[in-house]
Amino acid sequence: MVPPTRRRVLHGAAGLASALAGCGGLLDGTGESSRTSPTATAGESDFAGSESDPENLAIRADTDRPPVWLVDPDQADGGRPTESEHSYLRTNALVDSRERADRVAVADVPGADRVGAFLDATAFDSETVYVETHQVGECFRLELCSVSWRPDEVQTDYARVTRPYDEACRADRKVFAVRLVRIPAALDADSVNGFGSSIGSGSCDRGPMADSEMAAASSDDATATEPSEQSTETTEGSQ
Repeated sequence: MVPPTRRRVLHGAAGLASALAGCGGLLDGTGESSRTSPTATAGESDFAGSESDPENLAIRADTDRPPVWLVDPDQADGGRPTESEHSYLRTNALVDSRERADRVAVADVPGADRVGAFLDATAFDSETVYVETHQVGECFRLELCSVSWRPDEVQTDYARVTRPYDEACRADRKVFAVRLVRIPAALDADSVNGFGSSIGSGSCDRGPMADSEMAAASSDDATATEPSEQSTETTEGSQ
């Protein structure tokens, strides 16, 4: 059976619990952030640029597979990714129209109703929403540093930071971190075939001092035993 569309799922989300047990809840606790002016790449069109503080929405969910996905009626279970299909458990999708927004489905998780509101507030004639899902250690959260785009590619940069010490977590568990990023350009989902993401330790303002402070903080946290790392992932194709 194909799962309900976004609108049908979101209508049933009003009675959701305010938070998951343990470390559930919104990823950063801030929801949407303000936008800075896009920086265009020299010699490129208006469809190439970057944002250091894009409008975005973060959802954090302790589920067995990605909680936000693009419905495909021709696939089993509506095309919702499974662990076997995505062993690295990182997915992405580009939403470039109202019709495509109606295909965004959300599982029964805290904050699900905010996804619909974020998409409804997007002007698709001049904006695009990039949906990216990572897995992150339960004792950490991802802070979005920037997004950059070209007519055929979208790149994101994150900082992985330790969550507050008074929030219970297990070092051997991972949760899904979903980020909806509003790009101030009308990209074409069919033309974008490259997606990349980098995750660094410390903070978005990374440098020798920031990294050393992060290392010192992690050494004092008995539960945050996952090592700091700098990683880069690049995938081709979109859902």
